Amino acid sequence: MVKRFRTYLKEGFTYTGLEISESDNREVYFLLELKRHKGELRITNKKEIDSLEEIPMNVQKKYPVLLCINTSGILTKKVESSNSDNLEEIVNQAFPNIDLGNFYYEVIQLENNPIVSISRKELIDSTLKKLSDSKIKIAAFSLGISALKNVAPYLHKEEVLVSNRKVGIIDQSILTVSAIESKYKELYNINGLELSSTYLLPFAQILANLNPQNRNTNFGEVTDTLEWEFKNYRIFDQVLKFSLIFFIVLLLVNFFVYNSFHEKIGQLNAAVEATSSKKDELTFLDASVKRKQERVEALSKSSNSKATYYLDLFAQHVPTSIMLSEIKYRPLTKPVRENKPVLLQEGTLLVSGISKDVNDFSFWVEELEKQEWIGSVETLDYDYAGKSTSNFLIEIGFHED
Repeated sequence: MVKRFRTYLKEGFTYTGLEISESDNREVYFLLELKRHKGELRITNKKEIDSLEEIPMNVQKKYPVLLCINTSGILTKKVESSNSDNLEEIVNQAFPNIDLGNFYYEVIQLENNPIVSISRKELIDSTLKKLSDSKIKIAAFSLGISALKNVAPYLHKEEVLVSNRKVGIIDQSILTVSAIESKYKELYNINGLELSSTYLLPFAQILANLNPQNRNTNFGEVTDTLEWEFKNYRIFDQVLKFSLIFFIVLLLVNFFVYNSFHEKIGQLNAAVEATSSKKDELTFLDASVKRKQERVEALSKSSNSKATYYLDLFAQHVPTSIMLSEIKYRPLTKPVRENKPVLLQEGTLLVSGISKDVNDFSFWVEELEKQEWIGSVETLDYDYAGKSTSNFLIEIGFHED
């Protein structure tokens, strides 16, 4: 799992092979994209491209691009026999009298029938710069048909075509290389993967990246630098994305947590406000009850004279034709108001009721006026309620001494 994660972080699981070839004296590009899934390689994209400007639109920058330069600027030659394992001697044997300081070279089949591919450094550096200026991240490159050695064991044919070469293979060794026109194509089946001959070198270059082996070249430092730059770019890009995702998730979690706490705080504040409001209401009601209690106590204290006695005397003289509905002892002078003293009409009774006989009512009033404890009797209201009944209200003033 750790190894898989490291591979994903450094290069991912998608690989792009790109061959620069020539057709009708112009450059043509063969692009092959493979994805590794569960130990298998699957073709996700393949395309023949006519111009350099189109390549960035067909390449995913976050995955490595493995380049194979196979133009007329690459010279390839087989060394018939060599008793040396020194690269420079083998290259000089294939191409005598050249200044190796001005050339990049790559040798395959070092032990048997070496094949040497060389190119001027200016040409390769210029090609790499053009691709870099087009924002194409090259992770490795090879010269000519050198990458074909990686796929030779899977090709069970004596002649194999690539984009512009015909290669003779015997016992998995390349014996002949000759130029052909790019119009000739052939279909190959490699372990269930069908590929046209034009995509054979890009596929071989991808295999070289998946199964790295020691390469016999003088541009190892260049390829190491390209690989280092790509992996750093890839790691920085992935770490940046993971960091952004991490901080976004962290901010979202923080937002939801904050929002949850904010809602709870809002609910608690609302509950506190409601409790405070209820407390104020209870305080107000308690004060109101106390005021009313004080009034009751004041009324109770003020009737410690002969209230029961006077009411008893009054009741003795009520005729049967009169029905009492209300008796107010010491009625209020004014309605009760907030923060105002309670004023009572001292020595007064207000009596209301119904009279069924006007004569009995008049006689009753006269009798009340004769009572020693009564000072005055005043009829405040007398209204006919029916043919034989009337509503009345009288005020009786009595002596409390």
